[in-house]
Amino acid sequence: MNPRPQLRRTLQGSEEMMEAPSRFPARAPKTARGAHAPPIFTRKVTRHPNFAMQHRAHDYRFLIRRWRAVARAAGLPLRKLASTEQHDLHFLRTKALGAAGGIYISAGIHGDEPAATEALITWAEKNVRRLAKLPLLLLPCLNPWGLVNNVRLNEDGLDLNRIFHRDDQPVVSAVKTLVEPHQFAAALMLHEDYDGQGFYLYEVERAKPHWGEALVEAAARHIAIEGRTRIDGRKAVHGIHRRRIDPKRFARMGYPEAIWFHLKHAERSLTIETPSEFALDQRVAAQVAVIEECVRRACA
Repeated sequence: MNPRPQLRRTLQGSEEMMEAPSRFPARAPKTARGAHAPPIFTRKVTRHPNFAMQHRAHDYRFLIRRWRAVARAAGLPLRKLASTEQHDLHFLRTKALGAAGGIYISAGIHGDEPAATEALITWAEKNVRRLAKLPLLLLPCLNPWGLVNNVRLNEDGLDLNRIFHRDDQPVVSAVKTLVEPHQFAAALMLHEDYDGQGFYLYEVERAKPHWGEALVEAAARHIAIEGRTRIDGRKAVHGIHRRRIDPKRFARMGYPEAIWFHLKHAERSLTIETPSEFALDQRVAAQVAVIEECVRRACA
């Protein structure tokens, strides 16, 4: 969640990494006498079961292929939200979503938080048979360039999560236009924190009973809960940062997506954070569990 210096980590093309062993010949080249040279590999290489997840977490084209497959299986259209110079952005909206109720879920507004995009597609794949029956608006990735390049900001050097008060940025403007007809029971934003020491969440105070404790409990089955008592300089209790809106503060820093939804389009606004230095599969599992609990509550 917190900004950090923009370090571009190059993930060698995920598909290339997956296919690399097949590029070696099955047998080593012959020597001058006709005998085969010693094999390059002397033992079978066993990949970690999460190899594909680890090395495709920043593969936007692969992510969208998975979303297209989910949409086809669920009988839903995956529509274009907006376009940047290099990428098309998409959304999935079910017919069950009306003007009131349901849930909005977004991921990938910060490109260096890959568990968010992976968790949302993983949850959708697990729930494809009932997806069309749920009142949902899902945004798979709001910052494809950032995801591909593993950086927080977009290609223009903007933090999209600080400019929701503006109308001059195409992606933010497209989101606002998309949600204009809706008033959601809940808006859930999926994030990660490179400073995090466990799972935590932000819950904007309004509707009661609060959901924070139940969401932390769901995450705790998969990952440690943040133990710090102060996060971003503010009080936190057992992984819950419950806050009231301070207009002056957000006027200084810019409006995040969650605050804009709280003010305009959602009864509840929640932002979850997994620690990005933890194992990816743990982070994804925790986020999937929280998504499931939020959907259960919002769509009850």
